[in-house]
Amino acid sequence: MLKNVISPKNRIDHETFDRKIAPLRERLGVLQRSLRDAHIPVVIVMEGWDAAGITRSTKMVIQSLDPRGFTLHTIEQPTDNERMRPFMWRFWIRMPPKGRIAIFARSWYSRAISAEMQKPSWTKSLKGRIIAMNNFERQLADDGAIIIKFFLHIEKAEQKRRFEAREKDPLTAWLVTPALWELHHHYDLSYPVIDDLLEKTDTKSAPWHVLDATDEKHAVLKMYTTLVATLEKTLANRAKGKTIKHGDPLLPEKRPVKRSNGRQPGENTCTKEGRQPVLDHLQEEMLRLQALLFKRKIPLIILYEGWDAAGKGGNITRVARYMNPRGYDVIPVSAPDATEKSHYYLWRFIRNFPRAGHIAIFDRSWYGRVLVERVEDCCTKYEWQRAYREINDMEADFIYSSGGGIIKFWLEISKEEQLRRFEERTNDPLKQWKITEDDWRNREKWDQYNKAIDEMLARTNTKIAPWTVIESDDKWYARTKTLETVADYCEHLLE
Repeated sequence: MLKNVISPKNRIDHETFDRKIAPLRERLGVLQRSLRDAHIPVVIVMEGWDAAGITRSTKMVIQSLDPRGFTLHTIEQPTDNERMRPFMWRFWIRMPPKGRIAIFARSWYSRAISAEMQKPSWTKSLKGRIIAMNNFERQLADDGAIIIKFFLHIEKAEQKRRFEAREKDPLTAWLVTPALWELHHHYDLSYPVIDDLLEKTDTKSAPWHVLDATDEKHAVLKMYTTLVATLEKTLANRAKGKTIKHGDPLLPEKRPVKRSNGRQPGENTCTKEGRQPVLDHLQEEMLRLQALLFKRKIPLIILYEGWDAAGKGGNITRVARYMNPRGYDVIPVSAPDATEKSHYYLWRFIRNFPRAGHIAIFDRSWYGRVLVERVEDCCTKYEWQRAYREINDMEADFIYSSGGGIIKFWLEISKEEQLRRFEERTNDPLKQWKITEDDWRNREKWDQYNKAIDEMLARTNTKIAPWTVIESDDKWYARTKTLETVADYCEHLLE
């Protein structure tokens, strides 16, 4: 993509620049307000060679924008907290809500190259990063975000000239470090790597715009022209009622999960007295395993889904009872608030992903998109169908980039047992808070939920993050099986 970008024809005089840029600046300000009113998020990526003018070009763009409607992110080395998270985490949490603009002066691309080229097997590792970055951008675009990526290109000789000019100026000499010169000396080695990266991440949903930055005025004018044209096209399509749909959802292959409705006689009929010694042992074991995960900086996600009244709360209590409370968090998931609704639906879950060595326990999770949101028509068919792939990609990226694990529990009970528990809660003053009108209303849609559950389990039962069904008509059996599963999985992670 870098070949034939540089040309002596890409020069522009001051008078022509001032004449052409003035209406574009005015238009960009108008478009920003239109995007706000249309609730469309925009992500602008500024990348390029060192000394190519990323800072100056970014400054020229934001001068035309209302500062109340955009956020500028200057991406440097990750903080200690960011190093303890999956690679894409710190970019996910910076994604703009609907109607706002996020500008990245350097982004996940610079950080991927910087981080991966220092590893012995960096080419293989970078390939994994490319997959994660493409998935990340595709998901945002499918959800309605506009992604505009610029790469400012200059030749090696021009980079050297700019470094030398900066060194001669007392006000900019500090910017030119030995590390930058070292990168300059490796320009020829970096060129094919960057060119390949640009080509492999130049997608329909997030294309690259490679600009000749030898002349700053030419680059800025091209940048403005691209921004205005892209934003106008999107707004025009929305005005015509055209929705962004990058092809039909790619549904993952089904891997059916066997579900058991009700007790299995002789297998999972337990008493508290009979199970308590086993539970005590497993809970003590969880404290030991938690300490080892923390010591080895391995993060773990445990998520619970299941029928209403299936016993998620009691299960979570038993799993966490002996664990160090400083090393885990329980995240109860309910309907999204106004801030969460203004973001991509996975945003609120990703920002709660655990740090290295910590455990996050989700009481319900992102699977609400393909369960309650599907059944209650809170999202479109296109949205919940594409969610299967998005969820699988997200879980795989977490595991691969963090070295951690995910345990997914589905708590299964029979319709008869659910009714018994509903009535018990209704009649017990100490448990009445557990039952709501929504629970009774959801029960009336049992068959619809049952169908959604089957498809959810089958399409997200991946090899790297499989489902474990917990037969929960007998709560003591369910609690024991859950703890045994968690303990076995932790031992596997530690191996």
